Amino acid sequence: MQIPTLKNAIRNFPIFSQLQEHQLDRLASHAEIMEFPKRSLFFSEDNAAHGLHVLLSGLVKLFKISEDGKEQTIFLFGPGEPFCLCSAFSDGRLPANLAALEKSTVLFIPPKEFDAMVREDPSILLAMMRVMSRRLKEAMDMIDSLSLKQIPSRLMAYFETHHTNGLVSLDISHRELAKIIGITPEALSRTLKKMVDHGSISMDGTDFVLADIPS
Repeated sequence: MQIPTLKNAIRNFPIFSQLQEHQLDRLASHAEIMEFPKRSLFFSEDNAAHGLHVLLSGLVKLFKISEDGKEQTIFLFGPGEPFCLCSAFSDGRLPANLAALEKSTVLFIPPKEFDAMVREDPSILLAMMRVMSRRLKEAMDMIDSLSLKQIPSRLMAYFETHHTNGLVSLDISHRELAKIIGITPEALSRTLKKMVDHGSISMDGTDFVLADIPS
């Protein structure tokens, strides 16, 4: 990717939005571009991942796998989202796995360049702290949902945080949604049918319409 093209792609990402032109030039000239096919594994749990990674395009999931093979999706990352932040500030060991849900392009900033960037402009650290704070809250909400709520309540909680004027357009498969909610695909199908039958949601093609939220 050419430097001017890369600059235009990243200048509006929240983590880089406060950088000056010369800083964007420097970042773009030192960054590496990594391509990952759909369904490929970026990193495995406990692998090392130094430096800063930012998704340029595609969709990435962070997930854990239990001893019995059950998969739990923790976060989904879209373009502009940094990831591997825990390892960027620690020993580099990852607390979970990362995989591409679709063909993805990643901006990688090597550790030495990343350290120089944050020393020159601490606004990057502030942006990263905002991201980490938001994800901590989302993780706490997930723990609350998985441990205290019944399946329909978990699903509705997800819909209520992913709707636009009462309309939920999924950019993931039902199988991936089931992993986020912490259930099997079969249980998800049964729950969706019950929610439609009870009138709490309705279908508009492949989209879901929330009954209690005005469009």
